[in-house]
Amino acid sequence: LHSFPTRRSSDLIPFLAYFLLTWQSHARSATVMLFPLHHRHTAFVTLGLIGKMLQSFIVGNFLIGLLISGVSVAIFGLLHVPFFYFVGFLSGFLSLVPYLGIVLAMVPPILVGLGQLDAGGLLVVVLSVVGMHLIALNVLYPKLLGSRLRINPLAVTLALLFWGAVWGAIGLLLAIPITGAIKIICDHVESLKPFADWLGE
Repeated sequence: LHSFPTRRSSDLIPFLAYFLLTWQSHARSATVMLFPLHHRHTAFVTLGLIGKMLQSFIVGNFLIGLLISGVSVAIFGLLHVPFFYFVGFLSGFLSLVPYLGIVLAMVPPILVGLGQLDAGGLLVVVLSVVGMHLIALNVLYPKLLGSRLRINPLAVTLALLFWGAVWGAIGLLLAIPITGAIKIICDHVESLKPFADWLGE
């Protein structure tokens, strides 16, 4: 028994997400059948709304990445960073990586800027990357993703703090969809509707 490597539950989350996405239709139907007959319609509707919420989450992340990338391209262009179009988009999307995003986003502009920019220019690059990362985490995520998922900014912020503390980087990545799924479930369970109202906008 001790010869097999052990895995934390958070290490298995990407595999679980993969199977949920690839077996979405089967998983939804099979899950509905677990409920008593009089609750199956509610379960079917709830699971469908959770699926749409996950799509909104993915689209929202993509929009945030595009926004950060666009601003990065503009700033790097003004600083005359070489290949600023490519570097800006790469840095913008790398900034979305939980925990390591702020470091990864700095690597492309600094690498291409070495020998091309002076110390002041490199400092502005670093400060702009840090600033955009903080804005994305503290403003864009709660506002944009929260509004798309109909979760208030306070709930989004608390979810990021809680799930980040529990599961680290994976927790930060999944905090918003988990909270969105909890809200949808609370919306459809009469005794939990006060919690749904608190999580909502």
